[in-house]
Amino acid sequence: MNANEIGLVAAVFALVGAGTGIVGAAATGWAEAALATAATGETARFGPVFVAQSYLAATATVLVAAVPLAGVLGVLVGSRARGVVAAATTCGLGTGLGALAYGLVGVTVIVVSQGDAAAQAHGVADAFVPTLATAFVSGAVGASTGVLGTVMR
Repeated sequence: MNANEIGLVAAVFALVGAGTGIVGAAATGWAEAALATAATGETARFGPVFVAQSYLAATATVLVAAVPLAGVLGVLVGSRARGVVAAATTCGLGTGLGALAYGLVGVTVIVVSQGDAAAQAHGVADAFVPTLATAFVSGAVGASTGVLGTVMR
């Protein structure tokens, strides 16, 4: 197990989480402006529901993207490991902890960006269980692909 590599993987996840959160916030802000702020007629009536769904979709997309990132980083970091156990441990912990940071940062950026029309949208606490599930799945994928990465040496 390599603590520096665990930290590196977690830092990559946190940075990517910030980036995906910013893009998610921009997309949901655009949806909020189009569906609620400038809306008239029936769109204005149902706008807040659509805005809440947009925030939910952006959050889900951010969380889903953590798993492929775990796979890529697992293979890359695992290919440098000295053995299968070291690869599984380093990549599993790095991607699991990293995905937790990724999810918390990404979801927080999206939630903080919510405007007045997002009264029905979710909060950080509402997304905690899916974020935790993402971290566990990413850790498992990272550990597995880390082991596969040892074959690349």
